[in-house]
Amino acid sequence: MNRQLLAIFWVAITVFATPVTWAADRFTDATNGTVQDNTTNLVWMKNANCWGALSWEEAGKAVDDLNAGQKTCEGYSGNYADWRLPGKDDLATLVGPVGIHNLVLPDRHPFKKAQQGHYWSSTDSDGSSSAWYLNLHNGHMDSYGKQEAYFVWPVRGSQAKQP
Repeated sequence: MNRQLLAIFWVAITVFATPVTWAADRFTDATNGTVQDNTTNLVWMKNANCWGALSWEEAGKAVDDLNAGQKTCEGYSGNYADWRLPGKDDLATLVGPVGIHNLVLPDRHPFKKAQQGHYWSSTDSDGSSSAWYLNLHNGHMDSYGKQEAYFVWPVRGSQAKQP
């Protein structure tokens, strides 16, 4: 190979084989069990698996109970009363290239106990019997029946809007 071709090959390997990382300052750990997303201004529970897998209705009740002080999440010491089930667009803001432990969360994310599975959104799909979810393993978003047991990741702040 001539030097020019070798140089082009090396640049291509370096650029395309290097994993994409999101800025380290994207998230701020509030040290009370919450994480501020500085890009969206959403505040996420640091523990991404507070209560295991629940049906959609149980997920909404768990978040309501968290707001009422009747339920908590491991590691959470705050006392906010405005938690909600994230909307479809909120969850989509967390999807990046495959990062730590094959999750689609950005590299160097501060979250704990994130699961390679489905996370409920509050966004209904096809009427009232199904809702959207995000598969944190591959970034796939789809809808399914609300009776299914998926993970719950509480969030605070104004709902994200897709462009």
